[in-house]
Order: sequence, then C-alpha cells, then structure tokens
Amino acid sequence: MALFFWKNNRKIDAFANAVADEMYSFIQPDVAKDLFLDAGLKNKKKQRKTEQKLVGIIDQMQKFSETNSLGLYGKARLQKEFSDRLLELGYDVAVTRKLVETILLRNA
Repeated sequence: MALFFWKNNRKIDAFANAVADEMYSFIQPDVAKDLFLDAGLKNKKKQRKTEQKLVGIIDQMQKFSETNSLGLYGKARLQKEFSDRLLELGYDVAVTRKLVETILLRNA
C-alpha cells in the first residue's frame, strides 16, 4: 500500500488533461450536448462514431487506473481533473456531470 499517493498527482493531472484535450479535438461541446442532453444526434453515423470515441476515452481512463494502481483518491482526482478541464474547454455542466457519471459507473 502506497502511503504517499500524492506523488502521482502530476501524472494523474497530465493524463486527465490530455484525455480531455483529445476528447475536445474529436467531440465538440455542442455535439456532446446534443448527444447527452437531447435525443441524440440526427446523423446516426456521426452518433455511432461519437459513441465509439467516448467508449475509447472511458477505456483509456480505465486502463490508466489499472496500470497505475490508482486507489480511491487517485480515481477521484482523475475524475475531478478531467471534469474541470472539460468545463474549461466549454462543455456544459450537465454534459460534464453526465459524462463523469458514465465513467464512474464503468470504472467502479
């Protein structure tokens, strides 16, 4: 058991910011809002690609958590930093909350 869990904070923060930036480059805030808050995207092909990218992002976060043996505090920091970065990039608060909920349920 690592008592000094804060040593990984920079690594966690850098990874969370990189994943959020990657998400921003593929899924713009207005597309995410349509996907999460509205009935979905009108273009089914675009919706499928967007959902695949989201699944990829969730998988990246899960693999990072497993390979770095993040405990409860590490996972919470990862989610918080990811959420904060998405808000900085202009994502809606409700969209960010919904996305973080999805990631938390998948990585539990």
